[in-house]
Amino acid sequence: MSTIDQAAPAADTTKRVPGHVIYRRVLAERTSYALAAAGMAVGPQLDDSAWSYLASGGVGLGTLAWLYAKTKDPDQGLSVLTRAQRAIPFLTAAGTYVANLITPGFNWWEVVAPAAWASLMGWMAPLTRSAGLVLELTEHQAQPGTGPGEPLTYTEFLAAKWQQATGDGTRLVSITPYRADRPDFEAVVVAQVGKAVPTFTEVQLAAAFDFPVGTVKIRPIQGSGPGRMRLVARPTTEDTEAAAEGIRGLWETAVAAPGKAAPGVDLIDYRCEPHRIVLLVASPPGKEIHLPHTAICSAFGIDDPSRLVIETDGIRMGVISIYKTNPLMKVRKATVEDLTMDSKGRVTIGVCHDGKPARMRLWDPGQGALRGITAGVTGAGKSVLQNLILAAEKRSGVVSWVGDVQGGMSLPEAEGRVDWFAKGPVETLLMLTAAHAVMKYRERISNEMGRGDFALNKPWPLINITLDEINRLLSHPDEAMRKATAYLIADIQKTGRKVGIGIRLAVQSLHLKDLGDDDAIRQQGKVGALFLMRTASSSTKEMGLDGIAPTGFQMENIPARIYENGQIEALFSGKDDEDGESTAGMAYMFLDGRAKFMRTFFAEKKDGVYPDLIALYGEDPPTGLTEGEAKAAQAGAAIYGVRHTNPYADCDTLAQAFSDAPGSKPTAGTAAPDTAADTDGDSGEAPAPFEAPFGIPFGDSGPDIGEEPGLQDQILELLADGPKQLKELRAALPGFQPSSVSNACSQLKAKGLAISRKRGLWQLADN
Repeated sequence: MSTIDQAAPAADTTKRVPGHVIYRRVLAERTSYALAAAGMAVGPQLDDSAWSYLASGGVGLGTLAWLYAKTKDPDQGLSVLTRAQRAIPFLTAAGTYVANLITPGFNWWEVVAPAAWASLMGWMAPLTRSAGLVLELTEHQAQPGTGPGEPLTYTEFLAAKWQQATGDGTRLVSITPYRADRPDFEAVVVAQVGKAVPTFTEVQLAAAFDFPVGTVKIRPIQGSGPGRMRLVARPTTEDTEAAAEGIRGLWETAVAAPGKAAPGVDLIDYRCEPHRIVLLVASPPGKEIHLPHTAICSAFGIDDPSRLVIETDGIRMGVISIYKTNPLMKVRKATVEDLTMDSKGRVTIGVCHDGKPARMRLWDPGQGALRGITAGVTGAGKSVLQNLILAAEKRSGVVSWVGDVQGGMSLPEAEGRVDWFAKGPVETLLMLTAAHAVMKYRERISNEMGRGDFALNKPWPLINITLDEINRLLSHPDEAMRKATAYLIADIQKTGRKVGIGIRLAVQSLHLKDLGDDDAIRQQGKVGALFLMRTASSSTKEMGLDGIAPTGFQMENIPARIYENGQIEALFSGKDDEDGESTAGMAYMFLDGRAKFMRTFFAEKKDGVYPDLIALYGEDPPTGLTEGEAKAAQAGAAIYGVRHTNPYADCDTLAQAFSDAPGSKPTAGTAAPDTAADTDGDSGEAPAPFEAPFGIPFGDSGPDIGEEPGLQDQILELLADGPKQLKELRAALPGFQPSSVSNACSQLKAKGLAISRKRGLWQLADN
């Protein structure tokens, strides 16, 4: 068996001292201890004790003199311990014998003490062990007829081999094998105090462990002096070590050198794994870390940017992972256990590049409901991600409302498996209106209860709203619909957290034009979980990551396909694009100030849907609203009770739903159609713009939408008795928030039903 194949010290038949010779030597030493013990017990009982005194005293004093002569030189190092070990049997035997002599009479311990001494010396075998022969015996004990020996661990074996091979007083400590089935290891060579570790040739290092020449190296240790050096032995993976050494040199010349990719950034340490090399880097003190992803890929000759992952602490430290191939080429399917929420509100939706689970929160026990944005072009994997989250919500008792602005084509798996699946822009806007009404209802009840934060299922369940392809509604050609959508989303993002209503957006990109030029929506969404999948942008600034990406974070856009041997090789060999692996599901997940490169669990599409994801939803009915919330939602949009029948397909019914809501007035017309399905089938003409719910004009600074039904009528009844101060109106309406009363007065003024003669004094317009 060759050295490269061994996993532990193997039997060597070419030792200088045969195993059976060593065995006989140990046996003779132990026999001599037994005979000496008998003499130590009998000798003191004889009449002629003068010779006994002289013999025992001579042995003891002679041994001390010999030990002093051999150890007076302070530079002898470990040889002092070896000589002291050889003196132990003689000194302890002389001491025991003299003790027996000077004790009058016969005592039982005069027999026990020599017997104990013989047992201890026989177990230690100090004379043979001090010559290093017991180690040799252990290596030969597997051979027939060699007799028993004492087993050594692999680390002990390596330390002893080093000591025997060098004999210069250095020690091998902190020995760490890389794998249990391979002989490869790392260790630290420690010299004597005040001395440096000697310089060894590659031949000397290899001979110390019987490893191939060139596979054992000594390197400096960061922060240590010449008295401590790092020893790396890689007889079975010398190619990986050579690659790592090449990267160290490449880093210094092509990355850290002035004018290169990351000038001044030091390579502190690295670690080699079977499929990746991990680099620990740091910027100079006083400088922020800056690691340009594209430039470092270029320096290392990497044409697949997903093979290089950069993570930083946002200050001056960073970790760079370089993979042989993309680490997320193959990902398993999700399980029910993955999608079951834990006590911290987390579920597992995929795998990170380093093999750790990719977890996200459905809600935060310390913050309440969460916001979020998922950005990615068509085919990037947004639908699989959204379905995994929705299935996790259903399994975890969360109320899921889904607005599929693409008419139900983006998330067909969710239809019938969530509490509300709104199709198209019209019903999605109605759903947002109902959600806003539920939010106001929860705010009012929480205010009455004196509560400031949301508690799960006490008394309401968590509501999460998912809006897919929302850019279609935020960029709608009808201004009223566009403004209504932007207002509702922004207000729910801003205030829904404390009453347990979260909202997630799925868009093509984070460009403002895809969010209706509304930066408030983008900024609020970035506060929660942000998933950045394959997009059409490659700059973090263009993608709107400013403010959430860690300082110094740089990334290259995820390609559409990846290739085992690289994209350039695929182009050169003439392979078609279909020969590569799709990157659908790969994303950068931004959570808690960190960017994690991950991929969602695998799902296979059949006949236009994902059967695996449908099965993950389960057969139980989805969680719905409480009775009070359902009434508030019905009053807010006149649709919640019939949401599963999907009766609203055009803007005429949207306007009719608004006009049918309590406290509203009939609208003047309808909005322009969004698609062919939204057109008026009778006339074929685009109807005129419609008014907002309850007659409230939408605007960037307009009054509160979704006002509590009946509030304006009650104010009109109070003003019928005469002018009232605003504080009087608020006192007379204790069930409403003061801001709601103020907004309602402003709405009545806009309708021409009430006027304010002076600050805070309101009266009917016809008085």
